[in-house]
Amino acid sequence: MRYSNISGFNISKFTLGTVQMGMNYGIANSTGKPGREKSMEILRAAVAGGINSFDTAMQYGDSEEVLGEFFASDLCKLSSPIITTKFKLSGDGPASAPEIERQIYGYVEKSLERLNISCVPIYMIHNAHDIIRHGASVSNAFKRLLDEGMIKKAAVSVYTCEEAAEMLKYDVYEAIQIPINIFDRSLMDSGVVAELHKRGKIIFARSIFLQGLFLIKPDMLKGNLKDAAEPLQRLSALADSEGMSIAQLALSYVRDIDEITSLVIGVDTAAQLSENMSMMEGSAISEKARSEVQKAFCGIPRHVCNPSMWSKQEA
Repeated sequence: MRYSNISGFNISKFTLGTVQMGMNYGIANSTGKPGREKSMEILRAAVAGGINSFDTAMQYGDSEEVLGEFFASDLCKLSSPIITTKFKLSGDGPASAPEIERQIYGYVEKSLERLNISCVPIYMIHNAHDIIRHGASVSNAFKRLLDEGMIKKAAVSVYTCEEAAEMLKYDVYEAIQIPINIFDRSLMDSGVVAELHKRGKIIFARSIFLQGLFLIKPDMLKGNLKDAAEPLQRLSALADSEGMSIAQLALSYVRDIDEITSLVIGVDTAAQLSENMSMMEGSAISEKARSEVQKAFCGIPRHVCNPSMWSKQEA
């Protein structure tokens, strides 16, 4: 397993996403949420393979409880897992600083209880719009959590360059999670990723396979995702030219971006975990293919790149 040594952490390049352990998730997920025994099998295999970084959230069903059960059990041989968990503030309107702090403290206390830990290694705002709306109130609450030892790092999950720029206004945030894949390189192309790296931020990359879209046959697409058919055909052709699978091409492309700390990848089964761990050690793509990505996949519609804009998959 490869590791990134940054900001006092030695983080495995593979961060196991655990949303699937708490709820049905992913457009290509045909097996549904794994049961407790299968989840423990996945986690045990992850630790045995050198993974020490795990991603979850309060909103991921009972994912936090599953992780908490595993890390408190004799099954786990990892003494200091690097767990990232997330929260969302409630309400859309204005809120006072004391109310913001009350909410955040309530959420972190609940996560600590569910995860069976005394300190959250990386505590992340799930919706970057919360720091746009509440700014200093949120960052000040994070500072208190850090001072009191309830969390080790404050972090933000973003979708856009504008959200990342907002995060950079506050020194308290040491980590960020961004979407990046062959179809969506907006944060790379804008220079945001370079700036985050320059400032020493931990950078988690998610949506490597665009929530499974890359793994679906184009003729199976429905709703507004039919617009992804032609780019997916080009992606398949590029993978063929490199002599590798689409999954390997997609993973290698992001894995070998120097600024990225770790790739957040979720799995449904232990077998799928094994496949992804093997791909983490797979071949790099050629410079010709990397250049081709820049040309062939620019201008992909936002409703294809952003899963929150996907319409219901009806015929």
